[in-house]
Amino acid sequence: MIARRKTVRPDKITMINLVWTAMIAVMLTATFTLYHDKSGLTELKYPQVTGRYSDISYY
Repeated sequence: MIARRKTVRPDKITMINLVWTAMIAVMLTATFTLYHDKSGLTELKYPQVTGRYSDISYY
């Protein structure tokens, strides 16, 4: 009799790893394409946000 060959099919963990890696790659690509031209934001003059801390003893 002729033995039937097993079809090559990735298991569940391999598929999860592939999907996870693809998601990370897509997010990194989207982040880079959205923010690579944002270097001009440092030239904007925003007021500095400052605060004061006073150490007052209540006792």
